[in-house]
Amino acid sequence: MNMDLKTTKRRLFGTDNDHEGKRSKQEEDWKHAQKMYGDGVSWFRGVMIGKGSFGCVFIAKLKNFNSRYSLYPPVMAVKSADVSASGSIQKEKEVMDNISGGCPYVITCFGEEITNGESGRMVYNLLLEYGSGGTLADVIKSTNGKGMPELEVRRHARSILRGLSHIHKSGYVHCDLKPQNVLLVANEGKTGGFVAKIGDLGSAKRMKQMKKNKLNNNRPCWRGTPC
Repeated sequence: MNMDLKTTKRRLFGTDNDHEGKRSKQEEDWKHAQKMYGDGVSWFRGVMIGKGSFGCVFIAKLKNFNSRYSLYPPVMAVKSADVSASGSIQKEKEVMDNISGGCPYVITCFGEEITNGESGRMVYNLLLEYGSGGTLADVIKSTNGKGMPELEVRRHARSILRGLSHIHKSGYVHCDLKPQNVLLVANEGKTGGFVAKIGDLGSAKRMKQMKKNKLNNNRPCWRGTPC
């Protein structure tokens, strides 16, 4: 009986060697990423938290947390890709510049920076607000099919609609809105919890451009990525 219990615990939680192996793998991946992509002038590149056709997303931490003159928050998300393959991320930067206006329901962009990786590799980096709560898709999945509480659904839906309204008023259509592209950012106010914010604007299009394309082609214009 005791042996079965020990075996079950090992299966559920893994052995110390398993955890040591995972930590070693994470450290190796982190060091490899640092070599490939390099650190910023004022920030260190941390662990990779996402990957897509555009490149990779890393956590970034400031080198000097106590600097009174830093324009960046202590922790950010950094989208990175080789300069030669960074068209999508640079397009996202352009869109975010054009819709800037302090909307609290759209992910904030803090700027861009070129870093130098190994063998003279030039890397384009987009510095973004970090969603420490993950994505809305992560939260939905964690409910195991039971669904989120109604109050939480209403709160996040309200935030998403306000963010979408701001994007539309700025003359853009998101074109790829889905739970994976809604990030949950820690709320620093008295209420705590997380605020849903719209991110991943690399597929966004100007409304005027979409109307023009539709008139010329006389057929619907499909954009976005699979869920």
